[in-house]
Amino acid sequence: MGGCYTSYTPRFQSDCERDSYYAESDLASAFRVFQKTQDRSGLIKHFVASLQRNGSGFIGNLAEAAGIKSIGDIPKEFPAWEYEVKFDIQVVGKGKEPAINAFLDTFDFPATQSARYLKDPVNNIAEGVNHFFGDGLEEKLVVIEKAGKKFLKKKGSVIPVKLGIPYEEIIVKRTEERYEASMETIFEEAKRVASEHGEYKGKIRKEKGDAFILDLADGRIYSMTVNRSHLTRAGEEKESEIQRQLELEYAGFIPKFPGFEKDAEAQIVSGMVDLAKFVFVLYNNAPIANGWRMNLGITGERKYDFVRTGKSDLLTPGNGDCAGLLEGSVSLEEGAAFILEGTKKEPAKMRRPAKVRK
Repeated sequence: MGGCYTSYTPRFQSDCERDSYYAESDLASAFRVFQKTQDRSGLIKHFVASLQRNGSGFIGNLAEAAGIKSIGDIPKEFPAWEYEVKFDIQVVGKGKEPAINAFLDTFDFPATQSARYLKDPVNNIAEGVNHFFGDGLEEKLVVIEKAGKKFLKKKGSVIPVKLGIPYEEIIVKRTEERYEASMETIFEEAKRVASEHGEYKGKIRKEKGDAFILDLADGRIYSMTVNRSHLTRAGEEKESEIQRQLELEYAGFIPKFPGFEKDAEAQIVSGMVDLAKFVFVLYNNAPIANGWRMNLGITGERKYDFVRTGKSDLLTPGNGDCAGLLEGSVSLEEGAAFILEGTKKEPAKMRRPAKVRK
């Protein structure tokens, strides 16, 4: 999950500097001109000036120019649902792989006078550990360790999008619940999952970087997240496989944009398909840094698919039968104890799961 723009604070150096910048640029005036004439040149001019002055934060500035008091008030349609497109990233290169911010910087989105998309390069970099519990096919529970806290995450089943929009099948629509949890709550959830025949499957150390995209066609905002996940299998101590993904997720909208239709799921889906096409055409086989390149491909692979099989991009044709790659599992109780107690070694006791069809 890429998250919402509301979780990001623009990097203004001071309130005085921010007020001065608004007085100079008069972004609100440029936005009013755009509303009346749909001439983007003024907005793009202020966007470029914002990049030069602050490096990022333009979306937050524009939201305030549109009458939103703070970025925490940026609205989002269908808040119970997650709309997402995923790309598998395959890299080619020698030496040390580039850092996450180098991947993000590759997606530069040129700010030409006819640009539809403006990228707010907040480059919010973070790292955490996700522990996965489930059965042979389905994720039951995720425990996240991040910034000294523990969170529970539960994702719903994917709901097919059937609106008649070309390529709508690339959209992943589902619910997601995430909240900070105490040890007692984690144990209670572990017991619940155990009653559903769940097991501790392993963990990933996830490097994550966020940027945000503004679609000038309707004012909607999309998070652009690069994830690099390092797998440690259940019962093992060392990291093995790596999964790299790019995720585009609907994150909210700026009001008063011409062409915006509120609560129009079809417009959200169509906009995400257009953005995915744009990203693929411009950045497939793009150079990253130091001779490294990346190839992109649409995927439906979940983090849980990666953890339970140990193979990245399970759903790409040509990878063969992955059913035999299921690794051994430890008991759920042992896995929960490892997370809560913070022991240095994961439980060594292992047992083979039954073979599962793809």
